[in-house]
Amino acid sequence: MVGDWEEVESLIKTTKSDAAEVNIARLLLALRLNDESAIAESVSSARQHLGAPITAAGRYSYRRSYEAVVNLHLVRELEIIHQTANRMSQNSQRKERRKFTSLTNQLSSRLNSTLPTFRAREPILSMRRIALGMWYVKHSMYFWNFPYHPSQSPRFIIWKA
Repeated sequence: MVGDWEEVESLIKTTKSDAAEVNIARLLLALRLNDESAIAESVSSARQHLGAPITAAGRYSYRRSYEAVVNLHLVRELEIIHQTANRMSQNSQRKERRKFTSLTNQLSSRLNSTLPTFRAREPILSMRRIALGMWYVKHSMYFWNFPYHPSQSPRFIIWKA
């Protein structure tokens, strides 16, 4: 993902594939729009399509199904980040910081449950970066208590004490 959401959206609209990447892209687009019904539909569809290789491989084929497990892990993490972000926007700043700390602890535990390989962890960390980046752009003014304009890139914001 390079951040060109219009391009991602046009590719998703024109494809009929049910590949893992397409399902995750649909979920990311729904998260970006914060459309609850589209998010629920995308999560359900992604779970159905991404879980199929696991059931087809059977319980004795862990190696063949590990990529599908990682993809389902990604979907769940995107869902967790979205749910936490929605709950945080309804609370005070102190409660938000506690929830954010809880989220980071939960994500850390989930990452530790994966194989410690680049192939397994890179997609997880990349999706986290995208999801948290979308959340950050929407909620930075409320959470960190400083003004943010959507035209600014989050990595270039200077912290003001």
